[in-house]
Parts: sequence; structure tokens; C-alpha cells
Amino acid sequence: MFAGIRCDCEMATPFQRVYRFCLGDGSLTIAVFILIFFVFVLYPMVEVGVIRRAWLDFAFAAFLALGAVFVFEPRPIVRLFLIFLAGIVVASLVEHFFESAWLATLRSVLTMLASGLLGALLLARVMRDGRINLNRIMGAIGSYLLIGIIFAQAYQLLAGYVPGAFAMGGVPVDFDAISAKLSYYSFITLTSTGYGDITPVHPYARSLATMEALAGNLFLAVLVARLVGLEIDWRHEQRDLRRAEEAAHKATSD
Repeated sequence: MFAGIRCDCEMATPFQRVYRFCLGDGSLTIAVFILIFFVFVLYPMVEVGVIRRAWLDFAFAAFLALGAVFVFEPRPIVRLFLIFLAGIVVASLVEHFFESAWLATLRSVLTMLASGLLGALLLARVMRDGRINLNRIMGAIGSYLLIGIIFAQAYQLLAGYVPGAFAMGGVPVDFDAISAKLSYYSFITLTSTGYGDITPVHPYARSLATMEALAGNLFLAVLVARLVGLEIDWRHEQRDLRRAEEAAHKATSD
């Protein structure tokens, strides 16, 4: 039997090995590395004008679609996720040719919903019973990063409808001046770093910033406790299995 399994593994093509890796917990690590690339490489490129925001939206939609390909369960959530994703693509395409505040609002809301659903799907994979490995930890990190993206979109909405909601250097600024910097501000707030270069001055902006800071801290606390609990449960199960095997072996010997 083991020889047959070894033979099947040896006959698998590189593409098949990669596909199997993606179907397993390895897809969590791949998703996080792509997400890190978006947050720490592509978003700054938008701010300095290297790439246009519309192309970043298309690329992010492609990333979300890739995430749905490898995170199949639960299927009703995946279907809803794909509906939101299609809406993001359509809104971005139309907005590329006809700029509209309503289209920008729709795109931001759909991005928040799709990111939230993908984060939930990642967490569902991470929190399955079994031993906690590096891939599952990476999936948890991905969910954490998606929280920052969700709040970044919320800040975009607020800044678009409430001019001067944020200040830079103590001076309230309009949407065009702050828009590209809100992703940075979101992650600084999520991690409770708070450099002070961007400050919320409108009450709604302060409320959002407070919510994100609380969400970031509570998420990490609950997540670590849950992951430790899962690892302990797995070790206890393995210990009980070994004891049962030893008892059965002893009974057979006697």
C-alpha cells in the first residue's frame, strides 16, 4: 500500500504538486504573501503615482477571486463572496470611465464586504480541529490584515463624504490629499502604533479609529488563546490515542 502511495507521489507532475499544496493549508500561506504584497508594495505605488488606483482595484479583485478558488467551504458564503466580487469589478470598470461618488461608495462597500467574507473563510480554515502549523498561523495573519483593509475602505468613505474628517500636521485636509494615505493610517491604527502624522478630527473618524484599535487588540488576544487551545486539545487527543494503543497492545500480549 505504501509503495503505491509513493509511486503516485513520484508520478505527480510539478503542477499537480502545487495544486495539492494550494488545496491544503499551504493556500493560507500563499494568500498571506499575496496580501502582504498588496499592502506593503502596491498601495505605496499608488500613493507615489506609479500605478493607478483602478488597476490596483482590479488586481485586488483578482486576488480575492484566487482566494475563493482554494477556500471552498462553506459554499453559501463563497457564492455570496463571488457576487460581491463581481460587483467590485463592474463598479471599478464603470468608475474608470465615468467618475462618480456613488460608484466609489459602491466599490468601497463591496470591497469591505468581500474582504470580510474572505477573512471569515480564512478563519474557518485556521480554526479547524487539528494541530496548529505555520500555514494556519499565516492564515490568521491574513485575517488580521484584512481587518486593516476593511477599515481603510471605511475611512475612504468617511473622508469622501465628510471633508476635513482627518488632519495632517494639525491641518484638516480634503479627500484628494488624504485618500492614498488612509491604508497606511488604517494599519498604524490597527496595531495601536499611532505616529500622529495623521489624526482623526471629526467625531465619526475618531469613533472609527477607536473601533479599529479595539478590534486589532481584541482579535489578537482571542486568536492567540484559541490557537493555543486547539494545539493543547490536539496534544491531549494524541496522548489519549497513544495510551489506548499501548493498553490494547498490552492486552493482546497478555
